[in-house]
Amino acid sequence: RDILNSGQHLLALINDILDMAKTEAGKLSLKFQDLHLEDVAEDAVRLMRNRAEAAGLELRLVMPSSLPEVEADYRALKQVLLNLLSNAIKFTPRGGKVTVTARMELGPMGERVRLSVVDNGIGIAAEDLQRLAQPFEQIESQHAKTQQGTGLGLALTKSLVEMHNGSLEMLSEPGQGTVVSVLLPREQQQRDAAGAYAAKVAMAARPI
Repeated sequence: RDILNSGQHLLALINDILDMAKTEAGKLSLKFQDLHLEDVAEDAVRLMRNRAEAAGLELRLVMPSSLPEVEADYRALKQVLLNLLSNAIKFTPRGGKVTVTARMELGPMGERVRLSVVDNGIGIAAEDLQRLAQPFEQIESQHAKTQQGTGLGLALTKSLVEMHNGSLEMLSEPGQGTVVSVLLPREQQQRDAAGAYAAKVAMAARPI
């Protein structure tokens, strides 16, 4: 069991580093298609349910059936949710709750979807929020020191979301929990510019 766990941990680290390298090199391409967010969310929640149960957490999916289809890359969006759920489970003490929600909003650029992962975990201090989406950054706390990882999860998530012409929002309060929201346009307006936009995102993801 120890060998298996160590191997899985090493594989996860390598995959994070390879994905980040692809993103920074502008080599990560997306395949946009019309999809149902509930399908993506159910897939991600199913993959994370055993980990949540092992951590003594309640994992819920609360999404309205009236959500329209969204133009996005299925694999990338699932990876975004897996990263956010992994963080929420990792930093929520036993007995806590993690919930995936979604709703439509009307923004200045038209309709968009807000996909959120909400937890009642240890929370994040305001001074830590800004740097967390930079590669290899992690929060420093007694609970966090017991968790392993590269600090690439949120950086990868931010890059994948921005490649969808979307944005990432984080709201948190120490001891109260965290809400991480992904805001995505309902339709992609610049499909042909995906490669150029990926390069722009890669530069933005580099630490200053």
